[in-house]
Amino acid sequence: MRTIHRRFKQAAFAAVASGLFMLAAAPATTYAADTLRPDVAKPLNAAQDLYRAHKYKDALGKIAQAAAVPGKTPYETYMVEEMRGAAAMAAGETGTAAQAYETLLGSGQLKGEDEQRVTATLAGVYFQQHNYARAIQVAQRYQKAGGGDPQMRTLLVQSYYLSNDCGNVVGLLKSSADAEVRGGRAPDESNLQLLATCAQRNKDDTAYRGALEKLVAYHPKQSYWDDLFHAIRNKPGYSSRLDVDTYRLRRTMGSLATADDYMEMTQLSIVAGTTAEAKQVIDQGFTSGVLGHDAQADREKRLQALAAKRAQGGATDSNGVPIPAIDQGFNKVYAGQAKDGLAMMEAAIAKGGLDHPDEAQLHLGIAYYVAGQKTRAVQAFRAVKGTDGAADLARLWLLVASK
Repeated sequence: MRTIHRRFKQAAFAAVASGLFMLAAAPATTYAADTLRPDVAKPLNAAQDLYRAHKYKDALGKIAQAAAVPGKTPYETYMVEEMRGAAAMAAGETGTAAQAYETLLGSGQLKGEDEQRVTATLAGVYFQQHNYARAIQVAQRYQKAGGGDPQMRTLLVQSYYLSNDCGNVVGLLKSSADAEVRGGRAPDESNLQLLATCAQRNKDDTAYRGALEKLVAYHPKQSYWDDLFHAIRNKPGYSSRLDVDTYRLRRTMGSLATADDYMEMTQLSIVAGTTAEAKQVIDQGFTSGVLGHDAQADREKRLQALAAKRAQGGATDSNGVPIPAIDQGFNKVYAGQAKDGLAMMEAAIAKGGLDHPDEAQLHLGIAYYVAGQKTRAVQAFRAVKGTDGAADLARLWLLVASK
């Protein structure tokens, strides 16, 4: 299977962590009712002045003096470690900062926003240190404490990813993307790329196809469509009869690009019984300049002549075998006889007994779309069921027809 390749460099992730560090950029004033004894307050006041003067290492020295005072109260310990963490972060001493914030979290005194602030900063520290396991634990504590900063969710996802834990990446990003869609918002493209990559690594084909469907819906690019078509064709139970329908969708999006594309679709259309479509496709290949000018020109011209001849045919194929009514009707729509063709297709579906009812329903939706009846096309696509790939393609046609 193809892989969506995207380089998630750690240098970029550092921006997430640095943003979180700002949450603890200066000492807090929690527990205002408490007081500091002079032998603790004096060095801490000096440390605060040094901090404001950007002399962070000197500030750490003063904080160490305060920390050495015996018999400190819980409040004094809190203030020492809070200031030590902020000064150490500013000085680039992340190890010291981590120890200070771990002490604060272990004190049991942090609640609400104070706990969220410290856990967010500490998670960022561990992320910078490549200690992703601990970053995950602390980020989870942040969420349990009620924190909702999206940067923390990003840090958690990237920590899982850099720990090669694709299962949790898929779980987090899938739920997030689904929630954004339900809320009428477009999911972030990079998150969908990461979701697709991890789902594929985790062999979660359903999540992989779902991520690709969202990518083509909200961030349409030909590479995403190609990956999605490839994924659908590799789905267990896929019917190769639907190959021509993937080409139909590509043609609708204007993405037939190579001589092989035009030749393959023309041949598939002839086999499917939509000979009027086959002629249109091969003619388009010549008109666009893709066909008719290289070593394969003679072969391409012979196929064009064959398509033109078949397009003049009636209700039987080249072997004299009757063409099913559903396919005859479909061909009439391509031949410009939409009213008669749609009526024939609707009657065939209503009669029942079709060998491939889901495929017939898909083709009815395509026929409505080709005839310019988008509303009825959408209704038809929504009725497509089955596990042979028809329903997957119908969802893609819905994306196109709903625009």
